[in-house]
Amino acid sequence: MTAAPSDPQTERNPHLTIRGAVAELFLNAPERKNALPIAAWQRLPETIQELQKESAVRICIVRGAGGNSFCAGADISEFATIRSTPEAATRYDEINVAAFKALKALPIPAVAAIKGPCLGGGLGLALACDIRIAATSAFFGIPAAKLGLAYPPEALGDLLEAVSASNAKRLLFTGERLSASKALQIGLINEIVEEDQLDNHVNKLAETMCSNAPLSLKAAKQAVNYLVHSPDAADLSPMLQNAQNCVDSWDYREGCQAFLEKRPPQFRGS
Repeated sequence: MTAAPSDPQTERNPHLTIRGAVAELFLNAPERKNALPIAAWQRLPETIQELQKESAVRICIVRGAGGNSFCAGADISEFATIRSTPEAATRYDEINVAAFKALKALPIPAVAAIKGPCLGGGLGLALACDIRIAATSAFFGIPAAKLGLAYPPEALGDLLEAVSASNAKRLLFTGERLSASKALQIGLINEIVEEDQLDNHVNKLAETMCSNAPLSLKAAKQAVNYLVHSPDAADLSPMLQNAQNCVDSWDYREGCQAFLEKRPPQFRGS
């Protein structure tokens, strides 16, 4: 699926669809290459919160509506009115960062399926995902310096999780656009696939992850995120509890039994 159904009541707001265990979160302003207005940025955490209520969902794929663009960032046409003072700009950045944090805090794996522009805040959303798969058409950049802005410092941690400090500085200092191949070279994305294969490739990856134990996926995500952002690992108790929950689960017994019986396991997420 590459386009969200149109709804005049929620025009340009993020749109959520669910197919069994897979949720698709569409960034929904295709007429502007999915450059999102402030209302859409404000709506993103609410949409992600709604997704967390769907207990059957195991994977979230983040896509750009329309099938040609991931997200060109913020809608700059709004800046003259809603980002016209330092105070207003600070509030705008807080709204952007809240969207990044909400996506990163999603307890299930999130995969960004990227075509076309992935710029500024759009790159921030992609970096908040756990895995980034790009089509050959994808290109990446942070144009803050070209606009006379500073990229929100709270969002830089996700960038530095993906690339070296030197490569992060180059992106920020130059505002240049990187091709998919260059983005792969510096670690900004995980894979490149041909344009017409992106949806199928991402869907197959989602199927693979969905076939594994949900509690294991959640435990792995929380542990990796914690260890990356807290290298001293002062408090491992939540991660140790997750590991204990896995061993105490029905899924653990099912996984072991399925292995012995040489059959695919049927996990419940409990």
